[in-house]
Amino acid sequence: MMAGLFVWTAGLAFTPLLDWRSPDSGFVTRPNRGKLTVVYVGADDCAPCIRWRRERRPDFQRSVAFQRIEYREIIAPKLLSALEDQYWPEPMRSMRSLIVKAGGGVPHWFLLRNGRVIMSAGGDSAWDRQVWPTIVMES
Repeated sequence: MMAGLFVWTAGLAFTPLLDWRSPDSGFVTRPNRGKLTVVYVGADDCAPCIRWRRERRPDFQRSVAFQRIEYREIIAPKLLSALEDQYWPEPMRSMRSLIVKAGGGVPHWFLLRNGRVIMSAGGDSAWDRQVWPTIVMES
């Protein structure tokens, strides 16, 4: 009886170590809704952008979530030119209006699924407050 309880308790203790999203895990997950795409928008002369790329991006790129997404960057040399056509791929140019609506600042992140924006957030604290938690939940 005690041995069975021990095995059950040990199994329960190590359950969080399982990747419950793995097809072999036995857990049922939501249907495949398409791969998440994360788009980072920044500038080379933007202090918060430089700080995010130096301090946060490396951990993000090493994360399990990063392996599950597509990642793109739009980085302008100057903050004042971050919204110019030359830095934006044609299919993404319409998203610039969301940055303007949010106040026009960078760093800014877009999360897309099947080509549609599911989230748009910008500013120094947006990564920790909104973007990263959403990536973890959605990837």
